[in-house]
Amino acid sequence: MNDATHVFKQSDEERAPNFALLPSGEVANRYFLVGTVTEVNDVGNEDEYLQARVVDPTGTMFVYAGEYQPQAAAFLSSLEPPAYVAVTAKPSTFESEGETYVSLRPESITRVDDETRDRWVAETIERTEARLDAFPGSDSEFVAMSRKQYGDSLDLDTYREAVADAREDLGLGVDHRSDGSESENTVENQHEGDDATLDEDGAPEEEAFDESEVAAAVANAELED
Repeated sequence: MNDATHVFKQSDEERAPNFALLPSGEVANRYFLVGTVTEVNDVGNEDEYLQARVVDPTGTMFVYAGEYQPQAAAFLSSLEPPAYVAVTAKPSTFESEGETYVSLRPESITRVDDETRDRWVAETIERTEARLDAFPGSDSEFVAMSRKQYGDSLDLDTYREAVADAREDLGLGVDHRSDGSESENTVENQHEGDDATLDEDGAPEEEAFDESEVAAAVANAELED
């Protein structure tokens, strides 16, 4: 998600939806994600504008809610982290000092349990692997667009490593083979110390931005509808 910095419209109609181009060659105008909210901060200037830091086994995402997302803002203002949440959100991008960042504007957000979180991670592993396996020989227009838009920065091994991290987090003893087949699954969910795992190991050490700078930038940015 954080690498899907190319957002575009598929028509010239005024209210045409925005689509984010995933590096793996898929597009989305909505994201559904499940993760742990580790902190909520008010990053607004005059009006309340909440930033929720959401982590999963592979990294950190930021959800923003203000006056135009009243239900989500009310939910986040009363939430006591850490907490598992499910979020349906629109992708959005903004620029700061020459860099493009991704933010998520929630349409719905609700608390979920650890089992729901694990099911989402497992399904996301499967779908991500399917896209990565299909990418090299695909003639999809969106795969071609990904190659063009992301060019030299496109490294699919990064996402295979993320998949491996997610498998380890779930305790999945399954190796995804190059022919697309899988050995038999055994899931042993491990929740002791889960938040510490997400905080310390889930977010890459080499984060490309400073969170306080992003918070300040997005609070002052005019986000595209």
